[in-house]
Amino acid sequence: MELLFLFYVLYVITSLALGLLDQEFVDLSHDYFQVSARSGVPAMHAALLPPSGMVVFLDKVENYSELRLPNQRLAYSSLYDPQIRNVSPLAVTTNPFCCGGTFLADGRLVTLGGNAPLPELDPTVGDGFDAIRYIGMENGDYTWEEPGNKLASKRWYASAQTMADGTIFVAAGSLNGLDVLNSSNNNPTYEILDVNGLSNGRNFRMDILVENMPY
Repeated sequence: MELLFLFYVLYVITSLALGLLDQEFVDLSHDYFQVSARSGVPAMHAALLPPSGMVVFLDKVENYSELRLPNQRLAYSSLYDPQIRNVSPLAVTTNPFCCGGTFLADGRLVTLGGNAPLPELDPTVGDGFDAIRYIGMENGDYTWEEPGNKLASKRWYASAQTMADGTIFVAAGSLNGLDVLNSSNNNPTYEILDVNGLSNGRNFRMDILVENMPY
């Protein structure tokens, strides 16, 4: 009986995938997604921010954006309010290109690492390889905070995970964003950030990151 039931379940799943079931079960004419607004910046990263439900978008330094900052520079981040469908520009001071990200225990979003500055595109945005950025609600508003806290080493394409005790596990990445098959560009280490998103300044080697190139 169990085997017959399993075969039936597999049949239903396969039929759905192939679109063989009657339209009564799968209404392919229905529009499930609708465009409600634009992000304003290329959405390399996106996160839902507590407690308001605002959405933050984060890009890299590049020569395209639909939004500008008060200084008329291009914006590489934006904040979207789904209630009124409004998007506004946010400023960053380090290049967040392919940074890692997770949430602190207090609800703030933290992004980690990034890439080199591109002064020919924007001289106001600096090196992001070891940068730590924070965003959370303060006085009813959201802005990126970059007080100068640094990772223990440079990381492009870093991975990050919030642990049960509120600390942040940060691992891997590239030291320079160059050839992914050149082991000297790899960062096969991890580090720990405290509950406030501050690095302890120490890197710890992980053999699995050595054995499984690229980062």
